Amino acid sequence: MGYTQTDYYEKIIQRQIRAGRASNKSEVIHQALALLDAVTQGRGPVGASFSNADELEALLLQAGPATAMTAERKARIYGHLKR
Repeated sequence: MGYTQTDYYEKIIQRQIRAGRASNKSEVIHQALALLDAVTQGRGPVGASFSNADELEALLLQAGPATAMTAERKARIYGHLKR
């Protein structure tokens, strides 16, 4: 399997591996493609509150603006990860 590797994608992949959501690059890509397929085919992930891409977009827009990252928030989120 091939893909164009950029710093942007590499950072996402490494973040998923560090967080323990995947054990390697192939697993991250497999999970991403499975999610993309589920959303575009109108089959959101199990337990999801959306069933297609339009509903997902509406849900994300409803969430409002992102919360700014602070040192305290970063420590709470990533504090348990080893670097």
